[in-house]
Amino acid sequence: MQLDQAGPATFVGRQLPAPANHILGGHISAQALLAASLTAPDRAPHSVHTYFLRPGDARLPVTFDVAELQQGRTFSARRVTARQGEEILLEAMSSFKSPTSGGVTYQPTCPQVPQPESLPVVAPHFAESPEVTEGMWASLRWFERRIVDADTAPPARARIWWRPGGAVPDDPVLTSALVAYLSAVTLTEPAYAARGGATLSAQRDHSVWFHAPADLSDWLLYEQSSPSSADTIALAGGTMFNRTGELVCTVRQEMYFPAPRQ
Repeated sequence: MQLDQAGPATFVGRQLPAPANHILGGHISAQALLAASLTAPDRAPHSVHTYFLRPGDARLPVTFDVAELQQGRTFSARRVTARQGEEILLEAMSSFKSPTSGGVTYQPTCPQVPQPESLPVVAPHFAESPEVTEGMWASLRWFERRIVDADTAPPARARIWWRPGGAVPDDPVLTSALVAYLSAVTLTEPAYAARGGATLSAQRDHSVWFHAPADLSDWLLYEQSSPSSADTIALAGGTMFNRTGELVCTVRQEMYFPAPRQ
């Protein structure tokens, strides 16, 4: 997640290994959120909306250019353009908010599910194995999961508990970036299940609305589904809760399943 500053509003980030050296969408999107946050200090992420335009090359660093669109009393808005050379890989819009008080609070009810300690340990994802080298996915190597349940019939509802595999610095922006990262990485699974199995796919866009800080010292519950698919585009979405039942974020993602090339 670390970014190096290359200018007043320019940052550079390294990428994770992946098949065909394609850049992992959840990772580059989280890096774009971090880059934007570095230009909006003392304000917490409120939302991020990302469009993935090109796959990029995971062997090369990515440059993130941040443009200030709004700096109001309560909200800040930033646009981030991620590039490799002259190619634009991603465009992201991020909103940040100052702390406020008052207002009205309500949320969906947190599902009543077995606690993570009572569930079987999930076998290590192949991306977590010692054999992982360049050219393999590394997306879940640093996280633990417990599967509550999963349904393969559309909308392929699934509920999982997850947490980082180690201590995370007490940094609200880094916490939000990790939540955004995992929300994208695992949200591909219900879309695959609902469409009848894994095929070639690409993330097209990804949006996260942050409602409350995530407690990454404990498990988070992520309820996911893929409510619709039309032609080559599938929509997936989810909600994430702290163990206390507090709503952390709402997520939506579109995936593109291209027809096989002749």
